[in-house]
Amino acid sequence: MAKETQVICKNIFKSGNEKDLKKEFTRRWIELIDQREKNRGCTAAG
Repeated sequence: MAKETQVICKNIFKSGNEKDLKKEFTRRWIELIDQREKNRGCTAAG
């Protein structure tokens, strides 16, 4: 019997196109920074 595996992390950089890679990488960093800033605001207000 094979166990079902839940994928919690996926590779978003599979396209191989360097221009798309840089754009996606930058977009993901912006998302992480925005998320951190929002979380920082929530903890400071609480």
